[in-house]
Amino acid sequence: MKKLAILSDLHIDVNQFDAQYEAILSQTLLSENITDLHLAGDISNDFETLSKPFLMRLAEQFTVSYNLGNHDMLGMSESEINRHDFQIRQIGSKHLLSFAGWYDYSFCPDVSYEQNLRTKNTFWFDRKIKREADDITVTKRDLSRLDELLGTLTANQKANLIVAMHFVPEQSFVMTHPKFVKFNAFLGAQSFHQLFLKHGIKEVVFGHNHRSYDRTVDGIHYQSHPLGYKREWLLTHHYFSDFPKYKHLNSYNLHKRYNLAKKTTEFDSYLRKHFADELRASFTIFHL
Repeated sequence: MKKLAILSDLHIDVNQFDAQYEAILSQTLLSENITDLHLAGDISNDFETLSKPFLMRLAEQFTVSYNLGNHDMLGMSESEINRHDFQIRQIGSKHLLSFAGWYDYSFCPDVSYEQNLRTKNTFWFDRKIKREADDITVTKRDLSRLDELLGTLTANQKANLIVAMHFVPEQSFVMTHPKFVKFNAFLGAQSFHQLFLKHGIKEVVFGHNHRSYDRTVDGIHYQSHPLGYKREWLLTHHYFSDFPKYKHLNSYNLHKRYNLAKKTTEFDSYLRKHFADELRASFTIFHL
């Protein structure tokens, strides 16, 4: 029997994945009897130099596939981005359809197009990515490709399809904190959910938001368990609970606490010791 694990948002460069972290990842996958691994975007900011060798090393032990995230697209041309998109392969009794997705500002409907664009070009990582058209046009094109591809599948194939994408496909998964709501514009698009409804898709895995979800919306089972940055890991929260010397800094100063701890050997040793637990919480697993 095949066993698929989907994992997103590894950010191996920012998270400083060295040989030991990679070994723990492989060992944890093997301990879970994983045969197939899919990475749903944001492997690193340097696909050619960092991500491709990383994928090749994983492919020595697992059948590996991936779709791009926005960070992976840095430095890529539009044609290179398109070559990685909309891949479909059979795994056991199921098919896995993978693509990146994009955003059309529909998760920020009360903000003007011009203001959303100013926010993106001032604060958001994607200002560094060169797309061939504006965000709304890119998203419409991707939706058209997705609609066409899904339309070629039989009802039985759709019933046994797992979709893996990077961006957020449904509005109930956006951020609610007042400080971050302006960035919802760049998380994804509600139209992906509408297409999944149209074609009867039942299983969708995504990432990007660095928040964990397991929720059914309109009969579609959505799962998202991105690894995210070290400062966001459950292990980091556990570390501050286990080491009371940081408790004088309250929960609103998590970033300050992290900056104090991150360069210490004590913190590094703690993360490495318990990294397998963080990984298991980040796997989305299918028995096929």
